[in-house]
Parts: sequence; C-alpha cells; structure tokens
Amino acid sequence: MVLVAGLMTFVLWPREKTPPQLASAATKSLRAWRGVTYAGTTVNGNGAIIGFRLTVARDGTAYGTLSRDSGAYAELAVSPKRTLLRGNSQWWFEHEPGSAEALANTWVADPPQGVIGLAELSRMTPTAIADALSGKGTNGPSGRPSRWRQSGATSVNGRPAKVLTDGTLRFVVSASPPYQPLSVSLPGSAGSQGASTPEPAPDASDARTAVFRSGPQDGAARSAGHVQSAGHVPAAAGEPAPAPALASAVSEPDAAQVQSTTENVRRVDTSQEQAEPLSQRVAAQTDVAVQLTASFCSTPSCPATVNVTNQGTAPASGTVIVTVAGQTPLNSPVSVPPGGNRTLTATATNTAPPGQTIPVSWSAVFYEASVMGDDPALVKRLMGRGFKLNEPLGDQRANDSKGEPVLQLLDAMTADIGPRTSPEVRESRLSNVGKTVANLKQQGAFEPFYDLAVNTDNLSVSGESGIAELEAKTAQLSVSDRRTLQYASDLARAGNKVVWGNTYKPEGSTDGYKADLQNLTGKQTVQRKAVSGGTDAVVNDFAAAINELSGTGVVPPGFDKVAWIDIDPNASTVLAGSDRQALAKEFKKLKLDKYCNGAGGPAFDAAVFTTYPPGPDGTPQRTNSVFTCNELLSSAVDPHKYIQDEMVWKANNDPVWYSDNYISDGRRQSIHTTENGVALPKLAKDNENHWISKDKLPSAPGAKLSSAKSVGPGSLGDRKRGSLLNKIADHRKTSVDLTNAERKFQKNKSVANGQTRDKALKHYRKELGVTPNNSSIPERLGESAARYHVIPEEFPGAQWIPLPKTPNGADMFDQLYRLKDGTLLIVEAKAPSSDPGWRQGKGRHKNKMVQQMTREYVETIIEAMKERETKSPRDGKLAHDLKEALDHGKLRYVLVKAKDGGSSYAGATLQEGVIY
Repeated sequence: MVLVAGLMTFVLWPREKTPPQLASAATKSLRAWRGVTYAGTTVNGNGAIIGFRLTVARDGTAYGTLSRDSGAYAELAVSPKRTLLRGNSQWWFEHEPGSAEALANTWVADPPQGVIGLAELSRMTPTAIADALSGKGTNGPSGRPSRWRQSGATSVNGRPAKVLTDGTLRFVVSASPPYQPLSVSLPGSAGSQGASTPEPAPDASDARTAVFRSGPQDGAARSAGHVQSAGHVPAAAGEPAPAPALASAVSEPDAAQVQSTTENVRRVDTSQEQAEPLSQRVAAQTDVAVQLTASFCSTPSCPATVNVTNQGTAPASGTVIVTVAGQTPLNSPVSVPPGGNRTLTATATNTAPPGQTIPVSWSAVFYEASVMGDDPALVKRLMGRGFKLNEPLGDQRANDSKGEPVLQLLDAMTADIGPRTSPEVRESRLSNVGKTVANLKQQGAFEPFYDLAVNTDNLSVSGESGIAELEAKTAQLSVSDRRTLQYASDLARAGNKVVWGNTYKPEGSTDGYKADLQNLTGKQTVQRKAVSGGTDAVVNDFAAAINELSGTGVVPPGFDKVAWIDIDPNASTVLAGSDRQALAKEFKKLKLDKYCNGAGGPAFDAAVFTTYPPGPDGTPQRTNSVFTCNELLSSAVDPHKYIQDEMVWKANNDPVWYSDNYISDGRRQSIHTTENGVALPKLAKDNENHWISKDKLPSAPGAKLSSAKSVGPGSLGDRKRGSLLNKIADHRKTSVDLTNAERKFQKNKSVANGQTRDKALKHYRKELGVTPNNSSIPERLGESAARYHVIPEEFPGAQWIPLPKTPNGADMFDQLYRLKDGTLLIVEAKAPSSDPGWRQGKGRHKNKMVQQMTREYVETIIEAMKERETKSPRDGKLAHDLKEALDHGKLRYVLVKAKDGGSSYAGATLQEGVIY
C-alpha cells in the first residue's frame, strides 16, 4: 500500500466590516482630520436651498462661498473673533431688498445666522461632525442610540462606497480601507426646519448677546456675535449643541488648503477692520420732510421757499424738484445731515395773462438718492400714480428702505394705472400693492416674486380681486409657498404664463380655480409640499396633495394634475438622499400606487419628488424624479421608457434642468449625457408647441438646401439700417454672454464665476433693461438680418407681408414676401447658432416628424393656419394664398442665417430649400 500525503492550503479572507463597524472606522478617521472641506446644501429659515463650498479648520476658522440658484452668492470668512460676509445684490434680495444695492459687494460683520443660512461654523469642525454622527455624549442626534445599516451602494469619484443610515442620519463611507467618510447628511435638531412662518429675528440691539452655545469642538468657543436663526434653539448650559442641518460631500483638505483658508480669513479680517455689523448698516434711516412756502405774486418772476428737514438717524442725500404751472423752476441736489435742515429758493415765470389772476399749484418733492437710484423717471412715474414714497409701505415702519428693486416691483404691479383709473380703484390698488411688497420683504420672499413680476411679464392676475388675493397670500407664506413661488419664477422666465397667489379665471368663464400654481402654458395644476421630516411625512403630504387635486375649483378643464413633493436635502427621511432607482423601490414598499385611483381616471398625471442624491463627487445634486400611475402600477423591471418619458416631461416643465442639458432650440448640449443610464432624447415640438421625443414618430425626409451664399455687411447701403443691425447684434452678444455666465455659475458657484455673472447681468440691464433674457433676443438678429439686409439685397422689390401673431410664434412662418413676379417667398430666419428644427406634422403629415425648410413643413404650417380661420380670417386667407402658390409652383422657401460677429453685425448666409 502506498500512502500519498496531500497538502491543503486555506486562505482566510478578512471578514467584511458590518455597517456599525464601517461607521465607527470612518468617524475615527474624521476625528483625526486637520479640517473638513464641504460641498453641499442646507435649508435656511425661509426654506430656501443654500449651496455651500467651504473649508473649516480644526479651530473653526472657515472660508468659502454660499449660493442660491437664483444667481445669489456670498463669500464667507470666519475667524475666532468674528464672521464676515460679502454678498452680491441678489444675495441681499432675500434679507434686505430695500438695501440690496447698498449692501452688494461690501463686507458685513457678524450677520445673523439667518442671513448666512448655515449653523455656527464651530459645529462643522471635524470633531463636532464626528460627535454628531456618533452621538458622543448623548443618546444620538435622533434621541436614541445610532443603529447603522446599509441602505445602498454608490461610487464617489470612481471609488466604491456604501451608504449607511440609522433611519435619520445618512453617511457615505468608502467600501475599502482606509475607511473614509465621503458624504454626510444631518437633519439637525427636531423642529429646526419647516416652520410655516419664521419668527422675526431678535432685535438689532440684541445682536451681540443672542449667541449659540457651542458643544464639544476642536477650538475655543466664540462667545458673541452670532444671532440665532428663527426656529433654532441653542442648547442649555452644559449640553452639546444640536448637529447642523446639512447634506454635503466631505473630504480632508491638505495642509496647503488649510493654510490657504487661514490666510484668506486673515487677509479679509485685516483689510476689513472697519466693517460694520448688518444691524448698523440697515438701522440708520432718513426721515425727510419738505415744506414749500409761496405767496400771491404779481411780478414777472414768482419766488417760493423750500425747507428740507431730516429728523432721521442717517444723512439724506438726493434732489429737490419743484414744479408749478408746467414749469420746473428748481431741480437741485441737496444733502441734509441727521437733525439738520436746508433752505432753497425756486423762481418761476408768472404765466397769468395781463390783467388776470389765475390759481396755480406749487409742488415740491425730495427724491432720495437711495430711493431714486439711477432712474429718476421711475420715481416720477410712481409718484404720478399716487405712491407716497417717503412713507412706509404697508402698515409697518421698521426697515422700510426701498431702493430701486422695490420701486421696480411697485412699477410692474401698477403699470395699468393711468389718468382714467377711478380714484377708488387707484386707492385700492396702491394700498394692496404696497402691502404685498411689504409682506414679501418681511417674509423673505421678495427675490422670486421680483423675478416673476419684473423680469418677466408672465404672472397672470385676475383684476383687482387678484391683487387683493396676492396681498392676503403674501401675509403668511409657508416653505411650500416659497418653493412654489420660485418654481413659478423659473417657469415664467422660460416663457410660461403662470398664476400664483390668486384665483385663475379662464377667459369667458365665470368659474375660478385656485391651486398652489397654475401653469397656463403647460396646462398643469401643481400642488406642492415641502417636507423636512420622516418618510411618514412624505407619504402623508403626498396623500394630501392628491386629495387637494381631487377637490372642486382646483383643476381647470384640460389641465394635468401634478403632485409635487419637495424633500429637503437634510430631511430625516432616507428618501432625501435617494436617486430615482431607490425611490422606485421604496415607493413599491410604501404602496404609493394606492393613490392612483381617482374618480373617472388617475388621481394624478405626474408625481414629482425632489431629492438630493450624491453626484459623482459626492456632492448632493438636486434631482426631480417624475412618476406616473402607469409606472407605479407596473411590475415591469426595465424602467427605460419611464426614464425617457421623465426627461421629456422635465424638458417641458423643469426649466433649470432643460437649460442644463439643452440649447434653446431643443438640441442637446452633449450627445454623451445620460441620466439614470438613459441617453438624453432628441427633442422636437408637437402640435401644442410642447417638446416631445423626436423618435416618438417616424421622420419625413429632412431638408435639402442649396449651397450657402454669403451676404456681407458691406452691401448694406443704408447707414441707418447698419446702425440698427449693429445694435441688435450687440444685444444678442449681451444676451449670450449672460446666458453663458449664468450657466457657468450654475455648474461652479465660485466667487469668480459669480462676479462674472454679475458683470454680465449689469451690462444686460444697462442695454436691455428688464427685458427677459430668452431665445427671442438672439432670434431677432436672424429676423432683422433677413428683413433689413438679405431680402432687400437679394430680392429687390420684395414686398413685406405682415403675418398674424400666434402664441410663442408657433405654427407660423418667420416672414413672408411677395416678389415682383407674384411669387410668394417664405423666409426662415435663424440666429448664428440655430439650425432648422423638427416638429410634429399636421394634416396628412400628422403621424410624422417634419423639418423646417421642407415641403412637408410648409404644408403643416398651412394646415395650422387653416385651423385658426374661424378666429382669425386673415390666417385662412393667407393659408389659401400659400396653398395656391405651392400647387402652382409659385412658392419659394429660403433660410437666412445671421453670422456671428460678436457686438457688430457680420452679415448672413442665404440658402434655398428644395420643396418641389
């Protein structure tokens, strides 16, 4: 017998760490960090989402930036002694709109925490965050011992990671040694978010005494200079401070970053020794009175005396203007110190006919520079309507500084007040508008409403009753109201007519419909809820939104019903950090499909959930996930179709998402972009002028064009037309520069990008005023190049044929001419960056996609014009003429595309489409 000895080798793999062990290892690593670099989001006391990127050293020294999506940003520098903040004008719109221009781009010392939006920075040091995650010294931030479990897997900067949660906190940790924290989400203390109306901040006189009490931290606590925000209660003596509410990617800064942070703070602190606290900057007010004395006059020149007094605490600087009998005998600058007075004399010409006596009325007004800004005509216009600008708006005197943005809003809301307006209507309007603006300032909602009412003309209000409703609505705003208002502003800037804060009354109907938001262009009714609590709160608010959409007097006929649940980034529900795939799984468990059954059909057409899943680098990314009942009720595993439908929905209803991914004419910014694993769809317009997937229908043959002929600016014989085209080209460049600057800022909210964006906005305002910055500005260059240069040059004697206006310019050609031989000439005019677009056909082409510059497109527009014939007989007449010309070979179709010459007109190209 032969015995063979065998050798067996055992390989022992290290046991995978449990979630509690992972959390413990990552927290231990965090405690050893030299500082923390954050890139994340939080929610301020007004419910606004604040983005922040900053580095916090171990001693609490911090430097970085804060931002809001509206273009607001601020630079923040925190030393052991004090906090300094420098914001642009948009930043101050939320907190001090009347002083926004004066505060813009200047350093302010020790602003209240509500202005910053972040917790005291000593609660964001490595040890403080580690304590918040581990619950050291407490039973855990949520009031019970932390029980970590894995809720998912992800990747941060290409590094595999695990998502941990204890049901309230969320913690992303690298999946392999060394175990490092990559992202954290802390809901903060209970009740710290989501109050329907924030309480007023402490009185300015208490600004140095109301403080946060710091818990365990790395450096010495600061004892003064930080006012607590509404709803945040400092810990009692001896207790740890509550964890800051935030969702953020975290990383350890290298030694150079920490040194740079310290040096930046020291530089700002040293150079801004004289920076005043915000309370001092805004507390000083003028109190100006003007008294005019004039007597009976029989001489050729008639004098009057004007006495200007200032009983306020700040110097008054402005202009005194005296008017009488159509004359302005005095228009003089004047400065009056606090408690002082100035006397001026005005002399007018006696206009009474010889031997007659006539009554005249003298008027003297003091226009403060802080009120008038650089637009005296605006102030005069408002005074002419009856506004008493030296008196407070609404019923409160406190903080009544106005400033140009406030005056612009007053102007926009009373533009229809004129000489024929009855005294009763005038008085009611001025009162309600004044109270509305005062409410918006007090409620911290001035910024989005200003954008909606001033920067666009798309807020619909139902007469005087609608104005009264706005006044009542703005008196008390919830976080949901503010978020809906911001969304209304986004929609309006994208060209949508909206109704917010008042009842929608369709034309010709006696019925009224009241909801959180009516999108008249998109035909959608939106009920929106902001959630800062747990998963139960999400489900309950979703059910409430569905119930409201099912009520009477809410959804107009033909409108889609949208339930929108806006989950705060630092909400306690695990859904707050979930992506679409995770949401879909959770919704199956929560059985949200039970809310799909409504009377006569689905209870809703779209359910939108706003969440903040970590992006590729761990930074929370605001994401709107859209679900329909078909998906919630479906058992299908492949969500590809639903994801593509979601992207088409967002192309129509999420302007921020659309601008991030598409160019104005529907072209993708990048063909390589994917979302949830699905490529962005190509877009085209349907017959309602809404975006649809171009691949939804088969395509008719594309355009066939002749070789491009260049028509240079040298052939412009008319200097006047040349000047006009140069101005339009400059406006286009101004618009494009602002769009590019805003897009760059949205991708990277750095101070440098913010300053570039502000510079572009300032130039835009100077050149185009409050004209909305949209695609119509670049399009005008192509249209003007065709009308004033290319067509007169290439088709001498062509006669311009005016075309009926249509909503958004849809279902109509750009231009139409009749040539000398009777041929009709259709012109498609394009900006330098635009190409012939696609849309859904009509008539015999209704089941196809058709492209501009083709016969199929011509027949589609003719069909659309025929459909409008009953309401617009001229449409019907033109449709008949175009069809006759097309049938008899007497129709031509050309493309005029302006060249990009920057601020100067550079000519255009001409191509003809083959339609026979």
